[in-house]
Amino acid sequence: MSKIPWVEFYRPKELNNIVLDVYNKKILENIVETGCFPNLLLHGPPGTGKTTTIINLIDAYQHKCYNTSYKELITHLNASDERGVDIIRNQIYNFVQSKCLFNKGMKFVILDEVDYMTKNAQQSLKHMIENNTNNVRFCLICNYISKIYDGLQNEFVKLRFNQLPKENIIRFLNEILTKEQIQLDDDKLLGVQQMFGSDIRSMVNFLQTNLSIINNDIQIINETTIIAILSKIKQTQPQLLTPYFYKISIKYNINYKHIIKIILNYVVRNNSIKKSPEFFDFVESLMHAQNLNNKAFLDYAVINLKRLICLSD
Repeated sequence: MSKIPWVEFYRPKELNNIVLDVYNKKILENIVETGCFPNLLLHGPPGTGKTTTIINLIDAYQHKCYNTSYKELITHLNASDERGVDIIRNQIYNFVQSKCLFNKGMKFVILDEVDYMTKNAQQSLKHMIENNTNNVRFCLICNYISKIYDGLQNEFVKLRFNQLPKENIIRFLNEILTKEQIQLDDDKLLGVQQMFGSDIRSMVNFLQTNLSIINNDIQIINETTIIAILSKIKQTQPQLLTPYFYKISIKYNINYKHIIKIILNYVVRNNSIKKSPEFFDFVESLMHAQNLNNKAFLDYAVINLKRLICLSD
């Protein structure tokens, strides 16, 4: 069994091995086949393969056009970098303007978490893209396309990563379990998929985290469990909610952020909560939060979750 985190060890190394919906798969295959690579904006929830797809797409394109891969023609940056957007912008500019001594070909700028950028920074990026159309392609990745202003969006072919084919997800997970020589009932594996939707990264992490009990009685948060949790949230005093979530976290061996995310996905899908601007602001704050395991932030999250659920009754 691999000691490396499974999400890294089993990260697809070829475009054909990535779980994609039919529409996106066809577009990406056409890019490689025709050699016509546009600026791309990939958007959708975390864990759906956006970054992995871009990396493998560029690799496939380079092998098709140049019969090899040129890492020096690629720069991969994160817009949420704590050093600030000016540093990121300067790095992009220097990369775009630099001359490669030995290799000629298309340059690629991969910019992750673009929804962290301010509108001014996005406008500056748009200007840079407009002035570098000949030998540079920009590949932007974000969770919330609503945070990308229209002028920048218009520079890109937009691909949405959201509802991945369930059967392909199950097949991918089964391949990992087979290689790890682990058996898991089909119903249990389907339960893991349903628990995380299209977030394959979380599914793989969950399976590895529960490795010690996976052959016995792995606990799955299913629809019945969610309904019971929602009922408990409504009935429980706010100050008692955090201890309640501690118990759920221990029982299902899953962190608080994912528990709340599972609940939010359920209430949105079933229209059992009022989708107000306040609700979407709350969801966004949770999705971007890095410290949800901090007690103070967990208190904030569960109390506001209770309030929003009760307001929808």
